[in-house]
Amino acid sequence: YVVWWHHKAANMMAEEAVAKDATKAVDLTQDDSLHVNIADALNEQDIVKFTVHTKTTLDTFKKKDFQVTRLHEEFVWLHDRFIEDTKYAGLLIPPCPPKPDFSQSHGKLAKLKAGDSSMTPEEVEKLKHEIQAEYLAAFQKTVAMHEVFLLRLVSHGIFKTNDKLKAFLEFDGDLSCKAKSRSERAGNFFKSVTKSFDSSLSTFKEADQFFDDQRSFITRYINMVKDAKSKCTNKVKRRQGVVQSLGRSGLGFSHLGHMYPAENRTGEMLRLVGEQTIKCQSIEKKLASKEDLKMADLLSYYSADAVAARELMFRRVKALQERERAEKALVKAQASNKKVIECQDAEKAAKERAEEITTSAKEELLTFKKRRVAAFRKGIVQYTQVQIRQGRAEYELWKNLLQQLKAE
Repeated sequence: YVVWWHHKAANMMAEEAVAKDATKAVDLTQDDSLHVNIADALNEQDIVKFTVHTKTTLDTFKKKDFQVTRLHEEFVWLHDRFIEDTKYAGLLIPPCPPKPDFSQSHGKLAKLKAGDSSMTPEEVEKLKHEIQAEYLAAFQKTVAMHEVFLLRLVSHGIFKTNDKLKAFLEFDGDLSCKAKSRSERAGNFFKSVTKSFDSSLSTFKEADQFFDDQRSFITRYINMVKDAKSKCTNKVKRRQGVVQSLGRSGLGFSHLGHMYPAENRTGEMLRLVGEQTIKCQSIEKKLASKEDLKMADLLSYYSADAVAARELMFRRVKALQERERAEKALVKAQASNKKVIECQDAEKAAKERAEEITTSAKEELLTFKKRRVAAFRKGIVQYTQVQIRQGRAEYELWKNLLQQLKAE
């Protein structure tokens, strides 16, 4: 099954690259000097190996065309290096790609391997197709999410010069990125909880109208995207329920039709209805997949990207607060005539850092606006086009069925 899935996934990626539309619905223009893509990926027992292909004209790389194999943990490692580097405090760091999840497909695969004797050959074949479709969808999504993370980095004028990114793309070996221990994960959890209760961003008296507006907008935006994501996920589940119902109905009509003699007209009509219902199921299945890829995943990605934007604003506020503390410390030092020079240097450094972060943060937030507007516009247009095509296909299918039934 691993080999079968790998070749199926590779063919689907080459033919459609459907999942990439979900997150690459915005033009991530790459500089010709550095071009990166995930050329292939292989799933081996819950471990996905990504083949990262790089073409470059930059002299900083040893070769002009090369590829390496990377695991999900190495993508997490690269993301953490950017988060931990203070020189990127004024930049919107792309969200870390989510961990690959094939649990749904594995559950059905276990059922298939168990060889349930109560399942008919048609049901077994139907289950195989379901496993294949679900696996391919999950496989394509995880490849797309990891590729977009790299595209965001290499298309950014500052990120692409990072030494850790260079090592990630070029070093053909293990980056020694082991999965985080339980204590490390717990530490990160408590850090995130502490940050969520930190009211610095919401209570800070903002003097800059741009950032004051952005703070209000980002807060509302995160809640609205979260709500839309929940509703979209529920809609996809309901659509998948329709797909399953059509599948059961189609098999039921077909079984009932086969109970009649081959020449019996009633049997022929029932088999015809069953056949057309199965075709309708195929159409609905494609629509459910498109909904998941073009809307649910798009909302998930920009929900994470909005959180990254909020983190950027949080880092800026921290820099401004540090500047305020440095200014107060300088006033106190001048009053006591002690450590004046040290406090002057500290105040100057804090001021320069706050101004630098403010300038770059404004540019990043404006870019974030352009990116998300373009992404949602393209995603909605593509999803609407898919609905129109699938609706026409279903209309023609049922129209032809009625004509055939009348002819009978």
